[in-house]
Amino acid sequence: MGLFSKKAKVNIENFPPIGGLMVSKMIVEEHKKPMFLYRDKRSRPEDSGWRIFSGFESDEYANDPNNAGIYNPSTILAIDSSIAELLLKGGFGSAFERESDKSPWYKVTDFQVEDDYMVRHRLTEDWELEINNLFERRKEGNGDLFYTTGDKSLRMAIWNDNKAKLDIFKKHQEYIVNRDESQTKTLKTFDFSDDEVARIGYKIKESDENREYNVIYGFSIVDKQYIQIALYFDNDEDETWAIETWKGIKLAKK
Repeated sequence: MGLFSKKAKVNIENFPPIGGLMVSKMIVEEHKKPMFLYRDKRSRPEDSGWRIFSGFESDEYANDPNNAGIYNPSTILAIDSSIAELLLKGGFGSAFERESDKSPWYKVTDFQVEDDYMVRHRLTEDWELEINNLFERRKEGNGDLFYTTGDKSLRMAIWNDNKAKLDIFKKHQEYIVNRDESQTKTLKTFDFSDDEVARIGYKIKESDENREYNVIYGFSIVDKQYIQIALYFDNDEDETWAIETWKGIKLAKK
């Protein structure tokens, strides 16, 4: 069964302002249906990152910028509303295709966009993070660092503490064991400690008015300091991403 195969009503005029779509003119001018789309990392805020094709484009045609245009989502959804949920849920690096305009959409797993590679970010003098380049980064008003691709996100805060690593570890371990589960049940607990960094955390599900999603809350601890993290992901299979990203928070090499 394909992704998002159930038809839902789409309010085209009030579609969320996700930014412009780069669309093949075969779709807009020759009235062919979208058959393949992917989301690249956007280069500017008004760009959604979505690139949409009919599947009939040759390499020569697709490589000519005159054969594509930037369109408002409502313009393309009026042509084919089946991509609405893909546009809202697909993160940077996502790709989808279908066999015909009557077929459901499938996620493509063997397509790699240009910006899909690992990078190392220096967080502070003491900490660094290895993360995929597709993630956008910003510093929030409260000082937290926030990374997101749209469907996966990481938020972190760095705290000073005058205690030794073991004492900080025990404090958070006690919190996890005794946390109030009346609202959200602990689904898993984690301990990925190594010789340098103690790592402890837990997984729950949270929800908002639109969807339910997974969250791993964790702590990366050294003497007198720890990083508090929250890793958000919609799909269960992205738990591996969350764990590896958490492990990618390390003491910076000096």
